[in-house]
Amino acid sequence: MADKNHASVHWSQLDEEAQVRFWQRVDAGEITSFLVSESGDSVHLPLKKPTKRRRGNHSTKPKCENPRWFRPSHYRTLGGQLGYAYNRLVKTDKATGTTQIRIHMSRHPIYVQGRIEAGRKYAFRPEKQRLLDAMWPVLISFCDAGKHSVGMCVSRLARELSPKDSKGNVIKDQEITVPRISRLLKEQIRFGLLDVSRELEWDRAAKQWLPKYVWITEKGFRALGVDLVKLAKEQEKALRRSEERHQLIEMGLMTEDEDISPQAARRRWAEKMTSQALKRRRELAAKRKRANRLAKLPWDAQVHEMATHILKSMSADEAYYCSSDRLEKLAIQQLYQMELFQSGVPPA
Repeated sequence: MADKNHASVHWSQLDEEAQVRFWQRVDAGEITSFLVSESGDSVHLPLKKPTKRRRGNHSTKPKCENPRWFRPSHYRTLGGQLGYAYNRLVKTDKATGTTQIRIHMSRHPIYVQGRIEAGRKYAFRPEKQRLLDAMWPVLISFCDAGKHSVGMCVSRLARELSPKDSKGNVIKDQEITVPRISRLLKEQIRFGLLDVSRELEWDRAAKQWLPKYVWITEKGFRALGVDLVKLAKEQEKALRRSEERHQLIEMGLMTEDEDISPQAARRRWAEKMTSQALKRRRELAAKRKRANRLAKLPWDAQVHEMATHILKSMSADEAYYCSSDRLEKLAIQQLYQMELFQSGVPPA
């Protein structure tokens, strides 16, 4: 083994005699590396750590390469500066009635000027450009006029952008995945066009992250070309009518003459959405736990246990007038929804 005090060099940097000796030792099988010490001895490189990762032959293309999203016809028309921003992004041909992208946000100079600060070296790939162009109309359409927060979490944004069949269900082979949207949103946050309403929190019970919501920053609206002065006036009016302000007034934490700031409104709204998500997850976890417990019981015991649970969850007046037959039907319906019903017993 070469001396550790000697620096490793390439064989071509040796003198002529050392190169002759080097290739003689290569032919003899004594040297397996092109890196040698200055004395001509072979340098033993550290072995690579063994891993199970293998290069696959699967396609790396996204499932949906050309996403498109425009406001449905039954949606009400956006007003104010939000409507102005949407109309700058999307245009409708009056002759044919077709809707298409007017301004491609992926080509905005801000993505070139702030590329280094955002941690990028090259421009967006074509598939990311098309996804970014399709995502901004969604962000504007579901942006709150007061808080400027987007009323959709990451998973809901992915479902909204994904192609759907005639029944409105997402086509699995063409869906836009949640990690793809999450990576794009994180990149927009690094560019400064978006920001998170609340820091990510880990749900220990469900062992997954809580929903993440973003809001459009002043830099994002400036990139859209809206009038920031008019936008601030519209935001002030919307905040005075906001639900968060009315709740604070009812709780006695604010008077009628005081105004709520956008940051406080976004924080209270994010806390409300987080509590709703936790409540929903706990209900689903309780149902799943109850279903696993009832699956071990016979059919009549399942009906009895479910009827007892329904009776406890009813109000006093409803439980008083609920007959045994009605209670049994409700129990069977609940078992049917939990997929615990017997094939021979039709759910009433």
